[in-house]
Amino acid sequence: MIPCNLCGSSDAEQIRSKDRHGGFLRSVICRRCGLVWTDPRPTPDAMRTFYARDYRLDYKRAYQPKPRHIYRAGKVAVYRFLRIQPLLRPGFRVFDLGAGGGEVVYVLRAMGYAASGVEPSEGYARYAADRLDVPVTQGFWQDAGVAPASQDLVTMFHTMEHLEDPLGALRRASQWLTPQGLLFIEVPNVEATYNQPHQQFHRGHLYHFNMATLQTMGRRAGYAAIGESRSSDGGIISVVFQKTDATPPPSGEIVGNYEQVASILRRHTTASHVFSRYPYVRPFQKLKAWVEEQRNARLHQSPTAVLDGLIETLLVVGR
Repeated sequence: MIPCNLCGSSDAEQIRSKDRHGGFLRSVICRRCGLVWTDPRPTPDAMRTFYARDYRLDYKRAYQPKPRHIYRAGKVAVYRFLRIQPLLRPGFRVFDLGAGGGEVVYVLRAMGYAASGVEPSEGYARYAADRLDVPVTQGFWQDAGVAPASQDLVTMFHTMEHLEDPLGALRRASQWLTPQGLLFIEVPNVEATYNQPHQQFHRGHLYHFNMATLQTMGRRAGYAAIGESRSSDGGIISVVFQKTDATPPPSGEIVGNYEQVASILRRHTTASHVFSRYPYVRPFQKLKAWVEEQRNARLHQSPTAVLDGLIETLLVVGR
């Protein structure tokens, strides 16, 4: 049994046994705090190999971004910039942990900020450095050569759920931040019900958070939560943390959170999903996005031209 990364408890029960492809994947929930994680999982060396070489192939069938991925990732990067823009100040230094193809770093640098990042995937990190010409290195958070107190903001967009030791990663990020530095985290919400229940878990996500477990983990790592938000469909949650000198709570226990999360997961069945609006709305949303991506992919623009166009359209013109 893998102990809970948030509260240290080994009192957990199985909540799912399959991944989105129908293969065996045991997911458990902590009875003390409500955190959900995959148990058992491969060795640390095997996980590193998976994320460095296989994850993108498994998830997107691509070692490096395809043309339609470039437009999609660029558009997402612009909207992510808009999410963090209220936090930014002139001269801010930003480090993107789990930088993907480097699109967020590119947008930040285009808007005048000193941004860099690290990305585990060999193919995507090479794409960021070679095709976007941005300072994204290949590696894991343990390897990131970030100087102490050198960053004003650390961002983690859909990264926490992939980490074997998310609490340890948050503590390391705190070392990179200046006093009162900021940390922005965005993750999928384990309480979301817009996907079929059998599609909720897959081997690339090691941990699953709700707002309570995410905020408590931040506090245990030495931060204060100063802002939070949820996407309109409830599928994505984000928290703005600020580095603090306050003593972290000694326990990660969250009274009542196990009951809340377990109840939502157990009530989220195929039948309940069929009678919700999501099976009928989301296919049209995905089709619309796919058509837009295919149309732009046919323009055969360079990755930087795609990003520059999105920046011009969505940021500069929109001012």
